[in-house]
Amino acid sequence: MFAQMKEIKGDTAYWYKRNVEFQKTLGLKKFEKSQDEFNFRFWNHGQVIEISKDSSEINGLIVNYIYHTKKANKSQSEALTNKVLLTSQQSENIYNILQNSKVLELPSDKNIENWTQGMDGITYIIEHSDKKSYWFKNYWTPSSQDSIPEAIVVLDLVKKLSDTLNLKEVYTSFKKSLPKKGCYNSGGMVNMCYISNSLELGYSGATKLPLGFYSSYSATYIGETKINGSASFRYNFDNNGFHHLNLQIAKWNIFHKNSSLSDYITYNYQNRILNINDAKNEFENHQFKYGLNLKKNLGIGFGLDYLSRNYDKIGGLLYASKWFSNPKISTTFSTSILNNQINYKAEIFKDINFNNTFLVNRISFGIAYEDFMEYKDLYFSFRVLL
Repeated sequence: MFAQMKEIKGDTAYWYKRNVEFQKTLGLKKFEKSQDEFNFRFWNHGQVIEISKDSSEINGLIVNYIYHTKKANKSQSEALTNKVLLTSQQSENIYNILQNSKVLELPSDKNIENWTQGMDGITYIIEHSDKKSYWFKNYWTPSSQDSIPEAIVVLDLVKKLSDTLNLKEVYTSFKKSLPKKGCYNSGGMVNMCYISNSLELGYSGATKLPLGFYSSYSATYIGETKINGSASFRYNFDNNGFHHLNLQIAKWNIFHKNSSLSDYITYNYQNRILNINDAKNEFENHQFKYGLNLKKNLGIGFGLDYLSRNYDKIGGLLYASKWFSNPKISTTFSTSILNNQINYKAEIFKDINFNNTFLVNRISFGIAYEDFMEYKDLYFSFRVLL
Protein backbone atom coordinates (compact mmCIF):
# COMPACT_ATOMS: atom_id res chain seq x y z
CA MET A 1 0.00 0.00 0.00
CA PHE A 2 1.24 3.49 -0.80
CA ALA A 3 1.45 6.02 2.04
CA GLN A 4 -1.16 8.71 1.65
CA MET A 5 -0.05 12.33 1.74
CA LYS A 6 -1.47 14.33 4.64
CA GLU A 7 -2.90 17.79 4.75
CA ILE A 8 0.06 20.13 5.16
CA LYS A 9 -0.45 23.12 7.44
CA GLY A 10 1.78 25.95 8.58
CA ASP A 11 4.50 28.13 7.11
CA THR A 12 5.25 26.18 3.95
CA ALA A 13 7.13 29.04 2.30
CA TYR A 14 9.65 29.27 5.13
CA TRP A 15 10.46 25.70 5.99
CA TYR A 16 8.91 22.79 4.16
CA LYS A 17 9.81 23.76 0.61
CA ARG A 18 13.40 24.63 1.55
CA ASN A 19 14.32 21.75 3.79
CA VAL A 20 12.99 18.52 2.31
CA GLU A 21 16.43 17.61 0.91
CA PHE A 22 18.20 18.41 4.16
CA GLN A 23 15.80 16.13 6.05
CA LYS A 24 16.91 13.35 3.68
CA THR A 25 20.56 14.18 4.44
CA LEU A 26 19.92 13.78 8.16
CA GLY A 27 17.91 10.58 7.64
CA LEU A 28 14.77 11.97 9.29
CA LYS A 29 11.31 10.44 9.13
CA LYS A 30 8.85 11.74 6.52
CA PHE A 31 6.09 13.10 8.73
CA GLU A 32 3.87 13.89 5.74
CA LYS A 33 3.66 10.15 4.95
CA SER A 34 4.11 8.54 8.36
CA GLN A 35 1.12 6.61 9.73
CA ASP A 36 2.31 6.93 13.32
CA GLU A 37 -0.20 8.13 15.87
CA PHE A 38 2.06 11.09 16.73
CA ASN A 39 5.31 12.61 15.45
CA PHE A 40 7.19 15.64 16.76
CA ARG A 41 10.40 17.34 15.65
CA PHE A 42 12.21 20.34 17.17
CA TRP A 43 15.01 22.20 15.35
CA ASN A 44 17.67 24.32 17.01
CA HIS A 45 21.01 25.40 15.53
CA GLY A 46 22.90 22.13 15.06
CA GLN A 47 20.38 19.81 16.74
CA VAL A 48 17.13 18.03 15.95
CA ILE A 49 14.97 16.25 18.54
CA GLU A 50 12.51 13.74 17.12
CA ILE A 51 9.78 11.86 19.02
CA SER A 52 7.35 9.28 17.56
CA LYS A 53 4.48 7.36 19.14
CA ASP A 54 2.83 4.39 17.49
CA SER A 55 0.30 2.54 19.62
CA SER A 56 1.93 2.18 23.05
CA GLU A 57 5.55 2.46 21.81
CA ILE A 58 7.38 5.81 22.09
CA ASN A 59 10.77 6.31 20.43
CA GLY A 60 13.06 9.29 20.19
CA LEU A 61 16.44 10.46 18.99
CA ILE A 62 18.74 13.47 18.84
CA VAL A 63 20.44 14.29 15.55
CA ASN A 64 23.48 16.54 15.85
CA TYR A 65 24.67 18.24 12.68
CA ILE A 66 27.16 20.89 11.62
CA TYR A 67 28.29 22.37 8.30
CA HIS A 68 31.97 21.81 7.53
CA THR A 69 34.22 23.44 4.97
CA LYS A 70 37.72 22.05 4.60
CA LYS A 71 39.27 25.48 4.04
CA ALA A 72 38.34 28.92 5.34
CA ASN A 73 38.21 30.37 1.81
CA LYS A 74 36.15 27.54 0.36
CA SER A 75 32.41 28.11 -0.02
CA GLN A 76 31.18 24.55 -0.59
CA SER A 77 30.33 22.76 2.67
CA GLU A 78 29.26 19.30 3.79
CA ALA A 79 26.97 18.35 6.67
CA LEU A 80 28.53 16.16 9.35
CA THR A 81 26.02 14.33 11.55
CA ASN A 82 25.57 11.81 14.32
CA LYS A 83 22.49 10.25 15.95
CA VAL A 84 21.89 9.64 19.64
CA LEU A 85 19.03 7.24 20.39
CA LEU A 86 16.96 8.15 23.42
CA THR A 87 16.06 5.57 26.04
CA SER A 88 12.44 4.54 26.44
CA GLN A 89 12.24 6.60 29.62
CA GLN A 90 13.72 9.70 27.96
CA SER A 91 11.33 9.36 25.01
CA GLU A 92 8.36 9.00 27.33
CA ASN A 93 9.45 12.01 29.39
CA ILE A 94 9.65 14.23 26.29
CA TYR A 95 6.31 12.92 25.04
CA ASN A 96 4.67 13.85 28.36
CA ILE A 97 6.28 17.31 28.26
CA LEU A 98 4.78 17.87 24.81
CA GLN A 99 1.33 16.69 25.84
CA ASN A 100 1.35 19.00 28.87
CA SER A 101 2.58 21.96 26.82
CA LYS A 102 0.37 24.20 24.70
CA VAL A 103 3.04 24.35 21.99
CA LEU A 104 1.17 21.94 19.70
CA GLU A 105 -1.77 24.35 19.67
CA LEU A 106 0.24 27.38 18.61
CA PRO A 107 0.20 28.77 15.06
CA SER A 108 3.41 29.80 13.31
CA ASP A 109 4.82 33.14 14.49
CA LYS A 110 3.62 35.10 11.44
CA ASN A 111 0.07 34.36 12.61
CA ILE A 112 0.67 35.52 16.19
CA GLU A 113 -0.30 39.09 16.96
CA ASN A 114 2.63 41.46 17.76
CA TRP A 115 5.29 38.83 17.04
CA THR A 116 8.17 40.78 15.48
CA GLN A 117 10.70 39.50 12.93
CA GLY A 118 14.39 40.21 12.41
CA MET A 119 17.51 39.18 10.53
CA ASP A 120 19.71 37.89 13.35
CA GLY A 121 18.68 36.11 16.55
CA ILE A 122 17.61 32.47 16.66
CA THR A 123 14.69 30.73 14.96
CA TYR A 124 13.18 27.58 16.48
CA ILE A 125 11.37 25.19 14.15
CA ILE A 126 8.62 22.82 15.30
CA GLU A 127 7.06 20.06 13.21
CA HIS A 128 4.37 17.62 14.35
CA SER A 129 1.87 15.31 12.75
CA ASP A 130 -0.95 12.86 13.42
CA LYS A 131 -2.49 10.39 11.00
CA LYS A 132 -4.23 13.08 8.94
CA SER A 133 -2.29 16.34 9.18
CA TYR A 134 1.27 17.66 9.21
CA TRP A 135 2.17 21.02 10.77
CA PHE A 136 5.42 22.97 10.52
CA LYS A 137 5.98 26.27 12.29
CA ASN A 138 8.80 28.69 13.00
CA TYR A 139 9.37 31.05 15.93
CA TRP A 140 11.90 33.84 15.57
CA THR A 141 13.73 34.76 18.80
CA PRO A 142 10.93 34.27 21.34
CA SER A 143 13.14 35.85 24.03
CA SER A 144 12.72 39.20 22.22
CA GLN A 145 8.90 39.19 22.03
CA ASP A 146 8.10 41.28 25.13
CA SER A 147 6.44 38.48 27.11
CA ILE A 148 3.88 37.52 24.46
CA PRO A 149 2.08 34.48 25.96
CA GLU A 150 2.86 32.31 22.92
CA ALA A 151 6.57 33.21 23.20
CA ILE A 152 6.60 32.12 26.85
CA VAL A 153 5.16 28.74 25.81
CA VAL A 154 7.96 28.25 23.26
CA LEU A 155 10.69 29.33 25.69
CA ASP A 156 9.33 27.00 28.36
CA LEU A 157 9.48 24.08 25.93
CA VAL A 158 13.03 24.97 24.84
CA LYS A 159 14.20 24.97 28.48
CA LYS A 160 12.51 21.68 29.36
CA LEU A 161 13.93 19.95 26.28
CA SER A 162 17.41 21.27 27.01
CA ASP A 163 17.34 20.35 30.70
CA THR A 164 15.77 16.91 30.25
CA LEU A 165 18.09 15.79 27.44
CA ASN A 166 21.24 17.75 28.41
CA LEU A 167 21.30 19.12 24.86
CA LYS A 168 24.24 21.46 25.40
CA GLU A 169 26.46 18.69 26.76
CA VAL A 170 25.41 16.32 23.97
CA TYR A 171 26.30 18.88 21.30
CA THR A 172 29.61 19.75 22.96
CA SER A 173 30.55 16.06 22.94
CA PHE A 174 29.66 15.87 19.25
CA LYS A 175 31.85 18.86 18.37
CA LYS A 176 34.78 17.44 20.31
CA SER A 177 34.67 14.33 18.12
CA LEU A 178 35.03 16.30 14.88
CA PRO A 179 38.30 16.60 12.93
CA LYS A 180 40.21 19.68 14.05
CA LYS A 181 40.47 21.01 10.50
CA GLY A 182 38.65 23.59 8.41
CA CYS A 183 35.65 25.70 9.48
CA TYR A 184 32.40 24.73 11.19
CA ASN A 185 28.99 26.40 11.33
CA SER A 186 25.86 25.19 13.12
CA GLY A 187 23.53 27.22 10.92
CA GLY A 188 23.99 30.65 12.49
CA MET A 189 26.15 33.69 11.80
CA VAL A 190 29.31 32.45 13.54
CA ASN A 191 32.03 30.27 12.00
CA MET A 192 34.57 28.40 14.08
CA CYS A 193 37.78 27.78 12.14
CA TYR A 194 40.87 25.78 12.99
CA ILE A 195 44.23 26.95 11.73
CA SER A 196 45.17 24.37 9.14
CA ASN A 197 48.28 22.27 9.55
CA SER A 198 50.78 23.36 6.94
CA LEU A 199 53.93 22.14 5.26
CA GLU A 200 56.39 24.62 3.76
CA LEU A 201 59.26 23.64 1.47
CA GLY A 202 61.78 25.67 -0.43
CA TYR A 203 65.24 26.71 -1.46
CA SER A 204 67.59 28.56 0.87
CA GLY A 205 70.91 30.01 -0.20
CA ALA A 206 73.51 32.68 0.62
CA THR A 207 76.26 34.51 -1.20
CA LYS A 208 78.94 32.46 0.59
CA LEU A 209 76.87 29.28 1.03
CA PRO A 210 74.86 29.13 -2.21
CA LEU A 211 73.37 25.64 -1.81
CA GLY A 212 70.62 24.72 0.61
CA PHE A 213 67.01 23.94 1.40
CA TYR A 214 64.31 24.81 3.88
CA SER A 215 61.35 22.90 5.35
CA SER A 216 58.86 23.55 8.13
CA TYR A 217 55.70 21.99 9.52
CA SER A 218 53.09 23.72 11.70
CA ALA A 219 50.22 21.98 13.46
CA THR A 220 47.38 23.13 15.66
CA TYR A 221 46.10 19.57 16.14
CA ILE A 222 47.51 16.17 15.30
CA GLY A 223 44.54 13.85 15.53
CA GLU A 224 42.71 14.71 18.75
CA THR A 225 45.85 16.08 20.42
CA LYS A 226 46.29 19.83 20.54
CA ILE A 227 49.85 20.71 19.52
CA ASN A 228 50.05 24.43 18.76
CA GLY A 229 53.58 23.92 17.59
CA SER A 230 55.96 23.97 14.67
CA ALA A 231 59.37 22.75 13.62
CA SER A 232 61.64 24.13 10.90
CA PHE A 233 64.92 23.01 9.37
CA ARG A 234 67.25 25.10 7.21
CA TYR A 235 70.60 23.99 5.81
CA ASN A 236 73.04 26.10 3.75
CA PHE A 237 76.32 24.74 2.41
CA ASP A 238 78.92 24.94 -0.34
CA ASN A 239 81.22 22.49 -2.09
CA ASN A 240 84.16 23.18 0.24
CA GLY A 241 82.83 21.64 3.45
CA PHE A 242 81.40 24.83 5.00
CA HIS A 243 77.80 24.90 6.24
CA HIS A 244 75.17 26.55 8.41
CA LEU A 245 72.52 24.29 9.97
CA ASN A 246 69.52 25.84 11.71
CA LEU A 247 66.86 23.83 13.60
CA GLN A 248 63.98 25.55 15.40
CA ILE A 249 61.11 24.19 17.50
CA ALA A 250 58.28 26.48 18.62
CA LYS A 251 55.10 26.26 20.66
CA TRP A 252 52.49 29.02 20.85
CA ASN A 253 49.52 29.99 23.03
CA ILE A 254 51.29 29.11 26.25
CA PHE A 255 49.74 31.59 28.69
CA HIS A 256 47.82 33.94 26.40
CA LYS A 257 45.41 33.44 23.52
CA ASN A 258 43.05 36.16 22.35
CA SER A 259 42.64 38.59 19.48
CA SER A 260 45.05 41.15 20.92
CA LEU A 261 47.64 39.02 22.72
CA SER A 262 49.17 35.59 22.25
CA ASP A 263 52.55 34.17 23.19
CA TYR A 264 55.11 31.57 22.15
CA ILE A 265 58.38 29.94 23.13
CA THR A 266 61.12 28.74 20.79
CA TYR A 267 64.31 26.76 20.93
CA ASN A 268 66.79 27.40 18.13
CA TYR A 269 69.89 25.25 17.53
CA GLN A 270 72.59 26.35 15.08
CA ASN A 271 75.72 24.56 13.95
CA ARG A 272 78.18 26.35 11.66
CA ILE A 273 81.48 25.69 10.00
CA LEU A 274 82.48 28.99 8.39
CA ASN A 275 85.38 30.38 6.42
CA ILE A 276 86.54 33.48 8.29
CA ASN A 277 89.78 35.07 7.06
CA ASP A 278 90.69 31.89 5.17
CA ALA A 279 90.45 29.85 8.37
CA LYS A 280 87.98 27.17 9.38
CA ASN A 281 85.85 28.28 12.32
CA GLU A 282 83.29 26.09 14.11
CA PHE A 283 80.37 27.47 16.12
CA GLU A 284 77.47 25.93 17.97
CA ASN A 285 74.85 27.98 19.75
CA HIS A 286 71.55 27.43 21.53
CA GLN A 287 68.88 30.12 21.70
CA PHE A 288 65.86 30.13 24.02
CA LYS A 289 63.20 32.78 23.43
CA TYR A 290 59.84 33.82 24.86
CA GLY A 291 57.73 36.17 22.75
CA LEU A 292 54.42 38.01 22.52
CA ASN A 293 52.24 38.73 19.50
CA LEU A 294 50.60 42.11 20.09
CA LYS A 295 48.04 44.27 18.33
CA LYS A 296 48.69 45.63 14.83
CA ASN A 297 50.68 42.49 13.86
CA LEU A 298 53.63 43.42 16.05
CA GLY A 299 55.72 40.80 17.82
CA ILE A 300 58.45 41.10 20.44
CA GLY A 301 60.63 38.54 22.16
CA PHE A 302 63.56 38.11 24.51
CA GLY A 303 65.70 35.25 25.74
CA LEU A 304 69.15 33.74 26.10
CA ASP A 305 71.84 32.89 23.54
CA TYR A 306 74.48 30.32 24.56
CA LEU A 307 77.56 29.95 22.36
CA SER A 308 79.09 26.56 23.22
CA ARG A 309 82.16 24.52 22.27
CA ASN A 310 85.35 26.62 22.33
CA TYR A 311 83.63 29.88 23.31
CA ASP A 312 81.34 29.08 26.27
CA LYS A 313 79.59 32.45 26.19
CA ILE A 314 76.09 33.32 27.27
CA GLY A 315 74.24 36.51 26.50
CA GLY A 316 70.87 38.17 26.01
CA LEU A 317 68.65 37.87 22.96
CA LEU A 318 66.13 40.41 21.62
CA TYR A 319 63.65 39.90 18.81
CA ALA A 320 61.05 42.01 16.98
CA SER A 321 58.73 41.32 14.04
CA LYS A 322 56.13 43.26 12.06
CA TRP A 323 53.60 42.03 9.51
CA PHE A 324 52.20 44.47 6.95
CA SER A 325 48.91 42.94 5.78
CA ASN A 326 48.22 45.16 2.77
CA PRO A 327 51.47 44.51 0.86
CA LYS A 328 51.76 41.09 2.58
CA ILE A 329 55.29 41.74 3.78
CA SER A 330 56.83 40.49 7.02
CA THR A 331 59.97 41.82 8.64
CA THR A 332 62.02 40.49 11.55
CA PHE A 333 65.06 41.69 13.44
CA SER A 334 66.99 39.77 16.09
CA THR A 335 70.18 40.51 17.99
CA SER A 336 72.21 38.84 20.71
CA ILE A 337 74.94 40.30 22.87
CA LEU A 338 77.74 37.94 23.93
CA ASN A 339 80.19 39.88 26.14
CA ASN A 340 81.35 42.66 23.79
CA GLN A 341 80.22 40.84 20.65
CA ILE A 342 76.94 41.98 18.99
CA ASN A 343 75.39 39.61 16.49
CA TYR A 344 72.29 40.53 14.50
CA LYS A 345 70.10 39.42 11.62
CA ALA A 346 67.45 41.33 9.62
CA GLU A 347 64.93 39.57 7.32
CA ILE A 348 62.14 40.60 4.98
CA PHE A 349 59.62 38.31 3.23
CA LYS A 350 57.05 38.96 0.53
CA ASP A 351 54.05 36.59 0.34
CA ILE A 352 51.85 35.82 -2.65
CA ASN A 353 48.65 33.95 -1.73
CA PHE A 354 46.53 31.79 -4.02
CA ASN A 355 42.88 30.76 -3.77
CA ASN A 356 41.69 27.25 -3.02
CA THR A 357 41.77 26.13 -6.68
CA PHE A 358 45.57 26.00 -6.61
CA LEU A 359 47.62 23.14 -5.20
CA VAL A 360 49.94 25.72 -3.62
CA ASN A 361 48.47 28.02 -0.94
CA ARG A 362 51.29 30.56 -0.88
CA ILE A 363 54.76 31.32 -2.17
CA SER A 364 57.25 33.53 -0.33
CA PHE A 365 60.38 35.34 -1.41
CA GLY A 366 62.84 36.32 1.30
CA ILE A 367 66.11 38.12 1.78
CA ALA A 368 68.16 38.45 4.97
CA TYR A 369 71.44 39.98 6.13
CA GLU A 370 73.38 38.54 9.06
CA ASP A 371 76.47 39.58 11.00
CA PHE A 372 77.58 36.68 13.20
CA MET A 373 80.95 36.78 14.98
CA GLU A 374 82.28 39.14 12.28
CA TYR A 375 81.05 36.76 9.57
CA LYS A 376 78.76 38.67 7.24
CA ASP A 377 76.51 37.08 4.63
CA LEU A 378 73.42 37.80 2.56
CA TYR A 379 70.75 35.08 2.50
CA PHE A 380 67.91 34.58 0.01
CA SER A 381 65.09 32.04 -0.14
CA PHE A 382 62.07 30.84 -2.06
CA ARG A 383 59.36 28.90 -0.17
CA VAL A 384 56.14 27.16 -1.11
CA LEU A 385 53.32 26.60 1.41
CA LEU A 386 51.26 23.47 0.70
